[in-house]
Amino acid sequence: MAEVIIKDVRKVFDGDVVAVTDMNLTVEDREFVVLVGPSGCGKSTLLRMVAGLEDVTEGEIFIDGRLVNDVPPKDRDIAMVFQNYALYPHMSVYENMAFGLRLRKYPKEEIDERVRDAADILGIEKLLDRRPKALSGGQRQRVAVGRAIVRKPRVFLFDEPLSNLDAKLRVQMRTEISKLHERLSATMIYVTHDQVEAMTMGTRIMVMKDGLSQQVADPLAIYHEPVNQFVAGFIGSPAMNFIEGTLKRDSGSVSFESQELSAGLPDSVARRIPEGFSADVVLGIRPEDIYEADQAARLESAASIRAHVDVVEPMGNEIFLYVTLGGSDIVARIDVRTPPVVNSDIDLAVDLTSVHLFDRGTGASLLFGDRS
Repeated sequence: MAEVIIKDVRKVFDGDVVAVTDMNLTVEDREFVVLVGPSGCGKSTLLRMVAGLEDVTEGEIFIDGRLVNDVPPKDRDIAMVFQNYALYPHMSVYENMAFGLRLRKYPKEEIDERVRDAADILGIEKLLDRRPKALSGGQRQRVAVGRAIVRKPRVFLFDEPLSNLDAKLRVQMRTEISKLHERLSATMIYVTHDQVEAMTMGTRIMVMKDGLSQQVADPLAIYHEPVNQFVAGFIGSPAMNFIEGTLKRDSGSVSFESQELSAGLPDSVARRIPEGFSADVVLGIRPEDIYEADQAARLESAASIRAHVDVVEPMGNEIFLYVTLGGSDIVARIDVRTPPVVNSDIDLAVDLTSVHLFDRGTGASLLFGDRS
């Protein structure tokens, strides 16, 4: 397989539309890196530049140590799996998987061996004689992946390949692609707007916004140590709650003050705040770090809040509470058997050891430095 290096890459469309800028990323040999971000953030454009389907305006892209800026897609030794599968409707599954090898004049025996090996890996051996219209969405996706596997490329590129599948099938195919990565020991770059896919599949994640990399790290670091408010709000479901307020210092202690919440911050949080910083901030707290009030005693440092219940979503093993706290809408993820009553008030406890703090002006985290 191969290492992919993206160095100072920039892409500009129509003279002034900047799609990607200041992009630097190294994908190690056999690594699975996921590019995630909202629609229009430039992640698919970046992938297409690696594939050679888009020209690079500035910068360099290397695959296995070879500069490929001017190398045609067919000569980059990559395989790409698209969102729409791009299968030939008049060909059988076997013919679709074999087509690229036939164009490259591979021997018939080798083509047959590669196609049947890939079909075995993907569990589609019994589908080889069918045409795409006779397949389910998940089966078509497997064929598209199989067409990539037979090439035995240096790098696999996936551009939102699961977007057209239903929720249950997406979960199944996430697992299948992760298993495929382990089995092939392949270098993979995967684009998605779904942060759940990113968290569950990638060995590393790059979060993008407006053509810029916001943070590159392993999934748990992205989740627990986001470097700015955008990353914190984008990764996690339900999303992190944000409350605007002010940091105040008094005799060595630090407190957070707002309409919704006033609390002294524990030392484990306060000591990570830059020395002397005392200004407008945004406090972030994940839904799972808000508890029923009777759980406060078991928390190392907690703040009590009283909120109004707007919506209750029972999820089976847990409940999502959508509540109003002062001027803010908050989501709590709690574990109770009896759901609270809508339009009632409820006492909750915020785990202060788990809060995040962001500079209100720049959005940068005050607790975690830039780790990208």
